[in-house]
Amino acid sequence: MPVYPGARLTAGAAFSANGVTTWGMEWETLDSVDKVKVFYTSKLAQGDWSIQFNGGANGTFAATFRRKSNSKFAGILGADGSSGVTKISMSLEG
Repeated sequence: MPVYPGARLTAGAAFSANGVTTWGMEWETLDSVDKVKVFYTSKLAQGDWSIQFNGGANGTFAATFRRKSNSKFAGILGADGSSGVTKISMSLEG
């Protein structure tokens, strides 16, 4: 799973239950939400991932993603630039 270049990790945690681990991460960047969306659209299309955008407006987006070769690896990706700093949030399960 690609990480947005130059973004600063501000939070991260992992949780395990019933043999499944879920990771939660948040990064910050000064780049716009639009640049972040273009990056993830491009990078995930090139690799072993698929992404589907579910909505977004006014400097935000939300998406789900899944690994093509192993669908048990999936998650949620979002970005919000309403504070003036773009916060990228990701939850990955696998």
